[in-house]
Amino acid sequence: MLRAIWLTTQNEARLLIKDPTVLFMLLFAPVIIITVAGYSLGSLYGGTANSFRLPAVDLDHGEVAHGIIEALRKEHGVTLEMLDDPDEARRLVSRRDRTPVAIVIQEGTSVAVAAGGKPRLILFVDSVRRVEVNALELRIDELCRRITEQARTAAQSQIESFGEAQAITLPGDIGFVEKPAIEGEAVTVNAFDQYVPGFGVTFLLIGMMLGLALTLFDERDWGTLKRLQVSGAPLTGLLLGKVFARFIVGIAQMVLLFAVGWALFGISLGRNPLALIIPTIGISFAAAALGLVVASIATAHDSLMSLGVTISMAMAAIGGCWWPLDFEPGWMRELAQWLPTTWTMQAFNDLMIRNQPPSAALLPVAATIGIGVIFIVAGLLRFLSLDD
Repeated sequence: MLRAIWLTTQNEARLLIKDPTVLFMLLFAPVIIITVAGYSLGSLYGGTANSFRLPAVDLDHGEVAHGIIEALRKEHGVTLEMLDDPDEARRLVSRRDRTPVAIVIQEGTSVAVAAGGKPRLILFVDSVRRVEVNALELRIDELCRRITEQARTAAQSQIESFGEAQAITLPGDIGFVEKPAIEGEAVTVNAFDQYVPGFGVTFLLIGMMLGLALTLFDERDWGTLKRLQVSGAPLTGLLLGKVFARFIVGIAQMVLLFAVGWALFGISLGRNPLALIIPTIGISFAAAALGLVVASIATAHDSLMSLGVTISMAMAAIGGCWWPLDFEPGWMRELAQWLPTTWTMQAFNDLMIRNQPPSAALLPVAATIGIGVIFIVAGLLRFLSLDD
């Protein structure tokens, strides 16, 4: 028994060493995912790679407003951008990355604080970037508390110096209220509105590795594709047929997922639920094309799964399927622009959470299909070269 165990162990070790691709992926795959997660989530644990841009509008021009602005300038990881128009600040929140919040200090804030009132700052927020909004709001809330305490301490000192004969009103406290950056948008969203499409895209990519790439590799390895070619079927037609079949399956998979998400988790389907088919078509095509590429470059059955799953998970993570893109460093956000997952998540967020019209998905789906075309051309060329 022990001898059989020992001999089997030796044989498996030799097989592993003979396939350097599998050995490499065993070590390389976790390193890729850890690296992506570490750079993306570093800011949550005190990382300094990123800086949020915070548009601010001062309509008060008083002492309290000056204190708030100076405190914001000193905030680590926040780049303050002074504006004159609240509407312009709202537009920046809804249209620009790294800008989840804009702050407006309303007229009369300083006077209201001095009179013991409770004035409120206006925060225009992007509900899609709720995690970043919450992180910045914690800082703003702490800042308001510090300014209120400083004002009350100064007032208390005046009371003590003048005595009871001097009547001094203690300053009020400052707070904030949220307003949507886009009219009609909710300031809070169902978490499943982001998780359902994000993880749906992730498993769509992995499913293409199992359903298309693995099948194509086995058929190539077993000689099935050769036999079909001998019977008169062109290789390009065979490959495109398989891609098209998986493309249809991918669309059905995403449609079913959204239906289940709506029934079980109450996800929003936007103002026009049928519009969700637009980004679904794009990512299904790109995912099937990616499966063709992976099948063409894999050298062994085991390495195909390691390579395919690693590429799928890294692409999903970098493309915003698991966490907001704003968490990622600049170089990673630039890389994300070349991934179909990034554009697909942008379209789903615009349609489902921001309640944008179907036209908002046209540019993202065009980019996704363009990337898919690059994948499919690369996969076909690679397969044709192997056939020579």
